[in-house]
Amino acid sequence: MLSQSQSSLNHIDFQARFTHQRAQFKMLIGWFAPCWFTDRRNGNNTKLADEDLLALMCLKVHYQLTTWMALYRLVKHALPELAMIEYSRFTRRIKQLGPVLQAIRQGLLSWTTPGSIAIIDSYPLPLCQYVRNFHACAFAGYADIGYNATKKQHFYGFKVHMAVTPSGLILNYVVTPASLSDVKVALTVTQGCPCPNILADVGYVSKDLRAEFARRGYNFWTPYRLNMKGAKEHNNPTLKRTRRLIETTFAKLTTVGSEQTCTRSLAGLRVQIESIILAHNLEILGNGNVTN
Repeated sequence: MLSQSQSSLNHIDFQARFTHQRAQFKMLIGWFAPCWFTDRRNGNNTKLADEDLLALMCLKVHYQLTTWMALYRLVKHALPELAMIEYSRFTRRIKQLGPVLQAIRQGLLSWTTPGSIAIIDSYPLPLCQYVRNFHACAFAGYADIGYNATKKQHFYGFKVHMAVTPSGLILNYVVTPASLSDVKVALTVTQGCPCPNILADVGYVSKDLRAEFARRGYNFWTPYRLNMKGAKEHNNPTLKRTRRLIETTFAKLTTVGSEQTCTRSLAGLRVQIESIILAHNLEILGNGNVTN
C-alpha cells in the first residue's frame, strides 16, 4: 500500500509538471523556434504536438531517466490521455529536435544579462568502462582515448567543454574527442561570449592563449602553479573561489546524467546534451518560469 501511494503521488507530480512545461514550451517555440520548423509541412497535424515532445524531453532530465524507453513507458502509464506515437517514431522525432533546442537555448540567453564573468572548464563523457578502452567502437572516428585527471585514469569517449556564469547559467558548450587539450578549445567555447572576464583553472595556463584573449578584448585569468614565479601574488583567493563555482554546476549536471549516455548517434548525443542544458538553464532563470 505504501509503494502504491508513493507511485500515485509521483504520477500526479509528473502530470502537473508536464502541464506546466507544455505551456512553457508552447511560448518558447513561438518566440525562438526557427521558421523551417514552425512552418514545416503538416507541422500542426502531428499526433504528438511539438510542445508536448519538448516538455517530455525536459521531464526526462528532471526525473533522471537514463533512456528514452524509460520515459516512453512512464508517459504511457502516467499520461494515458496523451496521444502517444509508436516508440520508433518517438525517438526519430526526438533526434530531429537538436537544432530547435539549440535555438531556444540561444534565444533565452539573448534575453538575459549574464554579468561580467564567465568560467570555462571541461568534464569527461566516457562511452565505456575503463577495461574496454581499446576495444570500444562506439562513435568510431569521433571519440578517442583521453585522460581524466580527477579520477587519474584514461577513458574512451568525449570531452564536453563549457562556458558558465558564476550563477550556473550555461552560455556555450563544445564537444570534442577526449584527447583534445582544453587550451585548444578555449577560444572556441568562448566565441561570442558577452562576459569580458574569463576564468579558468591551471589546465589553461598558456602565454599564447592569454595573448589571444587579450587581442579579442577579454581579460583572461588562470591561477599559477605553485612552482611558477609570482604564484603567491597572482593567485587571488576570491578569483579562485569564483572559478570553482563551475564545479557546482558540473555536479548538478552529473546528477541528471551528463557524464553518461546510451545513445549511439551524433544526433542523439546532441539532443541529450541540449535537453540537459536547456532544462538546467530554465531552472536557473527563475525556477523554470520564463517571462518576456
